[in-house]
Amino acid sequence: METAVLSLQNLYEKMRSQVELLSEGVEPSFILMAQNFEDCRRKWLVAEENLTSCKEVLTKTETERSSLEVKLKHARNQVDVEIRRRQKAEADCDKLDRQIQLIRDLLTSEGSSNSIQLSAEQRSALAFLNTRGQGAATVNTSQRLTTIDESVSIMSDISYDKTDDSLSLVTTTTTVTVPVDGGPVEAVATIETIPYWTRSRRKTDVFKQPVKPEAEKKNEASTPQKHKGVRQHEFVSKTVIKPESCVPCGKRIKFGKIALRCCDCRVVSHPECRDRCPLPCIPNMGNTPVKIGEGVLADYVPDISPKIPPLVVHCIGEIEQRGLHEAGLYRLSGADRTVKELKEKFLRSKTVPVLSKVDDIHAITGLLKDFLRNLKDPLLTFHLNRQFMEAAEAPDDDNSIALMYQTVSVLPHANRDTLAFLILHLQRVAESSDTKMDISNLARVFGPTIVGHAVPSPDPMTILQDTKRQPKVVERLLNMPASYWAQYVKSENEQPHPDHLIIQNSNYYTPDRVTLLGPLTTPEQQLNKTPSSSSLSQRFKSSLTPRFGSKSKSAAALPQGRFFQSPLLK
Repeated sequence: METAVLSLQNLYEKMRSQVELLSEGVEPSFILMAQNFEDCRRKWLVAEENLTSCKEVLTKTETERSSLEVKLKHARNQVDVEIRRRQKAEADCDKLDRQIQLIRDLLTSEGSSNSIQLSAEQRSALAFLNTRGQGAATVNTSQRLTTIDESVSIMSDISYDKTDDSLSLVTTTTTVTVPVDGGPVEAVATIETIPYWTRSRRKTDVFKQPVKPEAEKKNEASTPQKHKGVRQHEFVSKTVIKPESCVPCGKRIKFGKIALRCCDCRVVSHPECRDRCPLPCIPNMGNTPVKIGEGVLADYVPDISPKIPPLVVHCIGEIEQRGLHEAGLYRLSGADRTVKELKEKFLRSKTVPVLSKVDDIHAITGLLKDFLRNLKDPLLTFHLNRQFMEAAEAPDDDNSIALMYQTVSVLPHANRDTLAFLILHLQRVAESSDTKMDISNLARVFGPTIVGHAVPSPDPMTILQDTKRQPKVVERLLNMPASYWAQYVKSENEQPHPDHLIIQNSNYYTPDRVTLLGPLTTPEQQLNKTPSSSSLSQRFKSSLTPRFGSKSKSAAALPQGRFFQSPLLK
């Protein structure tokens, strides 16, 4: 019995303890567990963020490493190329040293039977032989060349800008003949000086272009032709030390790369871009005014004839390539900002901008008009302004023509050449029906631009009066024959002859039928018309320049085949 009671008591105590355990709350334990979970979650979040940042740093580092590996590979290749170039250059230098040593031994040895007697001037010119080849080994006579023909010059093709571009080029040519059978040695030394102006015009003249057949002339305006006969660039290759920009493509030419530079106009390009350089090549002028727009025309022209500013030549060339079908040419204006930027590049940059990249042809026409309009002295000059106006307003046509010829002949050289080039261009614009710009319209546009006034700052009344008279002058100039103007845009090395002087540009041509300008006649044909009783032609005929002399005499004296044949007008 007692045993049963004890077991029941124990069971009761056990149940009581369990009830007490169940009656107590477990929330604190769960809260503590939740806090532990939150701490773990935060630690995991920080670890994930650190892992993400480490992955980003790793990716960036791997990218930089790949880039550096590529650069290292290129640098190694460049070093290998430069090493091979240096080895080749050293081999060439050693070869030249041996040849120069041979020449030196033959020319400067004293008392030898094979020595050549030279004058003091020749020895002075050949003094450079003493500076090279002093340490060269004795040349084996069995390996000597039979004939050595070497030319040396004071000029070099190093890539820095040369300050002696306008100096003469002194070239020494020595030819040494060493017979294999042991005969007497013969040596001939020639020293010649090539003037700068001769070197700068070794290529075809700027304005020289043969007359094209009739079949080609009709398709010429719509399909621009290659610049045949236009003065080409004279390129020399150089290794770039200071990075420069390629004129045709605009990209930078990096250090160590090969570039081409024109000896005359200093244009720089990649070897593969040489055919895209702007033509014609016009030698640099070294007397550009300090401020843009404040110089006279002579400040912008080259030193050789025809004296036409490069800006005018390139603008007209581009306009005639793609503007002769543009309605309202010269009447419509381009963007002022574009015109200003182009003018700044032309007059301040060392190279000529590529006008083919300018989409708006009216911006190029605006550049040409702006340049002529802002000259310090107008194209027809202040001094001759009244004479041109009086000549244009002469009541008798013969008197007007004679006065106009005489006034044009006394213009300054640069103004006369530029005027002739511009008038020939405007005549071609007037002949194009697509432009809808006849002679009278062009005269109204260019009257204030090229005629101007007789004083720098005219009063309003003078401006009003001159505005009515200026188009008459331009219209009279445009009606003068093209053969007369063409004689002023020829090269100095050509003989003047009105029948054979055709303006030379890739798009220049002579009309095959009667045009708006009338038949091509020479000045003397105009003067030989029966004059009226009040005509001044007879008085002016004897006082005009020799350009207006007999055409038949000069034509007979010219060699056949030197000039281009004139087209026949029916």
